[in-house]
Amino acid sequence: MLKKFNATGYCRGFQGKPLRALSRITLLSVLYFFLSTAVTHSQGTLVSGTVYDQENKPVSGVSVRNQRNNAGTSTDNNGKFAIQATAGDSIILSAVNFEALSFAITGESSYELRLTPRVSELNDVVVIGYGTAKKRDVIGAVSVVDVARQKDIPMTNVSRLLVGQAPGVQVTQNTGRPGDELKVSIRGIGSLGAGSDPLYVVDGFPVGSSVGQNLNPADIATITILKDAVSTAIYGARASNGVVLITTRSAQAGKVNVSFNTSYGIQNIPDSRTTKVLNGPDFAQFQKDIFMDKIRYFENREPTLDEVPEEYRYPEQTAYSTNWFDAILNKNASFQNHTIQLSQGTGNIRTLVSLGYRDQEGVLIRTGYKNYSARANIGGKINDFIEMGVNLSGSYARQALAPSSEGRGSILGSTLIMDPRHPIYNDDGSYNNYIKGLNTFGWGNPVQALNEIKSTRGTGSLLSNAFLDFRILPGLTFRTAANVKLDHQTFKQFVPSTMSGMNAPAPQNASLSENAVNSLNYSTDQLLTYTRTTGEHSFTAMAGYNAQEETVKSLSGSGNTFSSDQIPYFGAASVRDVASGESSWSSVAWFGRLTYAFRDKYLLNGTFRREGNSRFGADNKYGTFPAVSAGWRISKEKFMQGISWLNDLKLRGSWGITGNSNIGIYPGTAYMNAAGYTLGGAFASGQVISSFANSSLRWEKSNQTDLGLDLLAFNGKISFGFDYYKRITRDMLLPVQLPAIAGFTTTFTNIGKVENTGYEFTLGYKTNLSRDISVFANGNISFNNNKVLEIRGENDQLLNGEYYSGFNISRVGRPIGMLYGFQVLRIFNTQAEIDRAPTQDGAIPGVYQYLDANGDGVISYDNQDMVEIGNPTPKVIWGFSTGGNYKNFDLSILLTGAHGYEIYRNIESSTMNMDGIFNVLEDSKLRWRSAQNPGNGRFATSNTWKWARETNSRYVYSGSHVWVKNISLGYALPSSVMKKNSLRVFLSADNLLLITKFPGNNPEINNRGGINPGQDDEAYPVARTISAGATLTF
Repeated sequence: MLKKFNATGYCRGFQGKPLRALSRITLLSVLYFFLSTAVTHSQGTLVSGTVYDQENKPVSGVSVRNQRNNAGTSTDNNGKFAIQATAGDSIILSAVNFEALSFAITGESSYELRLTPRVSELNDVVVIGYGTAKKRDVIGAVSVVDVARQKDIPMTNVSRLLVGQAPGVQVTQNTGRPGDELKVSIRGIGSLGAGSDPLYVVDGFPVGSSVGQNLNPADIATITILKDAVSTAIYGARASNGVVLITTRSAQAGKVNVSFNTSYGIQNIPDSRTTKVLNGPDFAQFQKDIFMDKIRYFENREPTLDEVPEEYRYPEQTAYSTNWFDAILNKNASFQNHTIQLSQGTGNIRTLVSLGYRDQEGVLIRTGYKNYSARANIGGKINDFIEMGVNLSGSYARQALAPSSEGRGSILGSTLIMDPRHPIYNDDGSYNNYIKGLNTFGWGNPVQALNEIKSTRGTGSLLSNAFLDFRILPGLTFRTAANVKLDHQTFKQFVPSTMSGMNAPAPQNASLSENAVNSLNYSTDQLLTYTRTTGEHSFTAMAGYNAQEETVKSLSGSGNTFSSDQIPYFGAASVRDVASGESSWSSVAWFGRLTYAFRDKYLLNGTFRREGNSRFGADNKYGTFPAVSAGWRISKEKFMQGISWLNDLKLRGSWGITGNSNIGIYPGTAYMNAAGYTLGGAFASGQVISSFANSSLRWEKSNQTDLGLDLLAFNGKISFGFDYYKRITRDMLLPVQLPAIAGFTTTFTNIGKVENTGYEFTLGYKTNLSRDISVFANGNISFNNNKVLEIRGENDQLLNGEYYSGFNISRVGRPIGMLYGFQVLRIFNTQAEIDRAPTQDGAIPGVYQYLDANGDGVISYDNQDMVEIGNPTPKVIWGFSTGGNYKNFDLSILLTGAHGYEIYRNIESSTMNMDGIFNVLEDSKLRWRSAQNPGNGRFATSNTWKWARETNSRYVYSGSHVWVKNISLGYALPSSVMKKNSLRVFLSADNLLLITKFPGNNPEINNRGGINPGQDDEAYPVARTISAGATLTF
């Protein structure tokens, strides 16, 4: 501007025409003033800023635009930018995979800004079977787990990442044992004979129905859950129960960094989630009352104090009162997790190396879990036509186990039912090794057992994937891949002679058990993919071949009668036994997928797999698994163009057939057992056939239909999803009875049919409320209905369980695994009530009156009058996560719930056993004592055991619950402090609050599993964990 207004030139003109020149000078001076003011306002001042993501890492390549004049720039590798602006200007930030952010210039010269990930971005890439796809083009029932938002949760197993994250996916923690995997079920129990666990695929390698302990949760990049047939049929015989695809982290292109994540926490069992039993004086009073009440009822007189055994005569003088459950707890058990990652993303070859250490003390003394892991992911371009990748991971885990920690007969269960009037230690400091009172069961000391019984499991694992991608022609690629998984597992338990057993005081014969299992699983994949877009048409075709084999070898031994407890080795055992085994299976498959889109509105997808598997009969080794789906992007139609708030609306449907090969390795093969015989007066060894072969044994198949709808609105702020599914599973592998003349009792064959139908809903919301505040909320809810359509015939049933320990029944027309037993109507209060009721042989006042289910006037002491007494499968499951960011703070909350189901509290057949052989619940003080003192109507009399402890509805409770699974709060230090590095600190509370009427520790418990759900016989308790940690990135 100054150059335009050249003063020297105008001076020359002024010399000839002074007045005219003066007016021109005045005019130009005024014009110069206003123009320079306008220019100054237009240019403004230089404003700088730094842009971060939610993990406080700088974001490069962000577009920065001044809305007033469209002037723009972008952030550098450190997330920094500078732009001319004045107060009041609106600056807009935009970047791929992030929400756009607008902020106003307030007069400050420097700004720190944080972008929110665009988690529902339509162009996000989703991992699917043997490939990837844009989320907008997926026309199957696929859920993506938000791994990043769970980074603060203290966990030792990858399965924890699935909790509450996807509709139709029920993830339950059946036990709190350190290091154990969580139970995952997708769209209900689908089989009566085979397993119902999903298939896990890690970096393209199908590793089986268990994710194992190899993976460090900190190494996981993405998790995708495939639910319908068109998504899973590409995996054929192992996909009937859904597929979980796990992809591990790799180096980010263009970035080099080192990050260190560390956390430490403490674990405790909340008092509200412990079972309350009688203390020492109360137990003595209970026993005293038993003796006196029996005399009152059976002899119809008042007893004297001398008739009470001396040890129960004066309860108030009880010397000891031991809370055995509390005695075995490890208070404030530590949890620590440390991971260091080195990432190099520059150049053609990118490398990520990760080292991890996890150490979780158990909440039971002398139990715990340690895991050491290492991972290296290497990948990149060899040249313009070839890319490569190698993923190599290894881990070693060691579990210190509680010997027999599950069930009432275990250490844990025994603490609730043993006599509390005895001390842990003798006066000389030695263990009181046998806990028994008059008329009570005797037990070993649980504190001694946890300290002296050595029970450990070691698991070493090596997982490797390698691939080469060849770009043959534009759009045409070929991939060859190889996968190997090696596992080595050992177990050792030594029980010294100083340990007592149930009703068996020490000394006992010391015993040793050891086993080792080695497995080798390897596969190869060959994939040819062609992608092309021509005008309004686009399609992708993929053809592939897969071969996989697994071999498992085992060696086990046992020994007893040791000369000394100091030598816990087989060589010191007088009695020894050894066994070994080897098994293997293999499969081959040819498969393909074709996807087609027209005008980005009409979408088609078809998959096909032909697979052969050695598990099946010689006549049916091969199976065919087709699937198709179609989608209609309604939002692309002309009649929808005026709806500005709608980003995407897609209707989709699919149908297909999948299989289940989780039926054992040799179910169709005849077995031979060792058998001895006498030959010539001498013993000779031989073999006999122990089962029939079935060459016709075929695949268990599921026929599934799915209808769904996906919606995205208001620039991605709101997302909605809906699915309806119907899955019918047939040809299940079950035993059938054989005539006695056959020489065998049963053989396996394909029978039965099960149906699962359900509805799934998801709803999400996210937005930036201001420059400093962003919020999100995601919810999912699922309704599943399960029904048996056939077993061996229209009226057949499967009954599993025990008379005093709970039954599950599966029968035609009803859900799988219904709780089964006597229906309690009330407690008989008088003999007159007994006389008026159907006959219960031996019933006396104070016992339960049961329903006469068959109406014959007699309650049989067997199963004839038993009925369904509960449904252990939830009618509704849901998950809800919410949170947000305020400046450098971030908050996330996760809640889960399940409703409309029942649990059989099996442990109460002991803790409610009123005949005096066990300790009992505190509420037993309200038991039936007499017609004048009937108690609360829940606890039967102590005068007899019959009609009081059979499998019945009294032990059934609602399992409905709401669980505040996790709350995490983080703070990222500002860049002015950290410069080019970043540091985020956080606090986390896991399993924080449980809202339920269920009296046990864990409403997700499932002691028996399979088709016998809903059984609670006491398991390793689930702890609440409070932890703190930090993530430092250089």
